[in-house]
Amino acid sequence: MTEVDLLAKLREAIKGPHAAIHRMNISRISLCVPPQTLRPTLYTLGLSRYAEIFYGLEEEWVAFIGDPTDWIGEESVDRIPDSSLDSSQRMKSLLRILYVPELLRTRSLQADLSFLQSVDPSSTELIREQNPGLEIRRYIHDHVGQSPHLLVAWIWILYSAVLYGGRELRSQLLKAGPEFWDLSATELMAHRTPCPLSFWHIDGDGAVKAKFRTLMVDVDRLLTPQEQQDILNESLQIFQKLELLTLSLDEEAKQASL
Repeated sequence: MTEVDLLAKLREAIKGPHAAIHRMNISRISLCVPPQTLRPTLYTLGLSRYAEIFYGLEEEWVAFIGDPTDWIGEESVDRIPDSSLDSSQRMKSLLRILYVPELLRTRSLQADLSFLQSVDPSSTELIREQNPGLEIRRYIHDHVGQSPHLLVAWIWILYSAVLYGGRELRSQLLKAGPEFWDLSATELMAHRTPCPLSFWHIDGDGAVKAKFRTLMVDVDRLLTPQEQQDILNESLQIFQKLELLTLSLDEEAKQASL
């Protein structure tokens, strides 16, 4: 494989599933805002389910690579294949390469959900009920945690969704207006998207996109052909799980009469 093959093959493999899930989510976002609803409860419900996936991914990622404050910026993070590395060391190096602090979503998700619950206290009990997103979070811990190279598929797909599809979704949410989000017009129009929509904001997203693509090329060099194939297979599994999660949200919304 050449250094660009993995990224090219990933894009080709997920092109259809990605387009399908994006259409699903776009159509449902319109149901979360006026005139379909006067409260952000449905949006809060959906965000709380997807949040668990990011929590699970980032927990496993950091658990494997170690506290970034202990190593980030070190010259020892090698981006050139080294045959002397054992499998665990190679994988740790690989997953450290992909670590871009601006991409991490856990803190913004926690802040957004806290804000949303303060605005709409009725959503608190709803999102604490059985959360289908937890099943995916457990899968990441139990399955992906045992095969850490699969984290590459999760990292690429989840953060690409925010980087590439997030702008359209954020635009649709912003159209709900400041009062819907309990913000002033100034806050909503700020350069940095505030809570409760900060999940969709990535500082310097254009530069981050370019960096992310470059790092995926670096990662390709450190993967074996079998690991690359595993990542392609996992990418399709991810979209199946995301589709099922979105469909389960439809059922939850009906049962809660949202």
